Amino acid sequence: MQLKDRGFPNWGYLLLGATVFALYLFVKNMGQRTVLKAALGQPAEVIDRAMNSAREFPRITRRTGRITAKNFKLEKLGAKKDSLAFRFFLDGEDADAIIKIWMAKRPSGEWEIVKSDTLFTNSAPLPKQ
Repeated sequence: MQLKDRGFPNWGYLLLGATVFALYLFVKNMGQRTVLKAALGQPAEVIDRAMNSAREFPRITRRTGRITAKNFKLEKLGAKKDSLAFRFFLDGEDADAIIKIWMAKRPSGEWEIVKSDTLFTNSAPLPKQ
């Protein structure tokens, strides 16, 4: 009597699923920080802190509602790489917020946010008249 070839074992599917789930969690939690660090280097930490705190800042969430998505864009980098402008977008349930920050590198080597500007846009449809 010959044994049937069972193919891929059930525990293999479980292991594959757990690996994919762990990779998803890593990219979700650490992906943004990793991309910023690779693109910008040292100022990425300050930008990441600003983006995460803006999502929970009451002045912003009061107008936008719960933040559902975020995106970011590097505006321009100074010739000496000692200043940059950075913009990130927060999509909320009620409205959207566009936050632009200007950063400068101090003589001590520390990056500091010099100025910020917040623009709110209403993404809700206009009421019919």
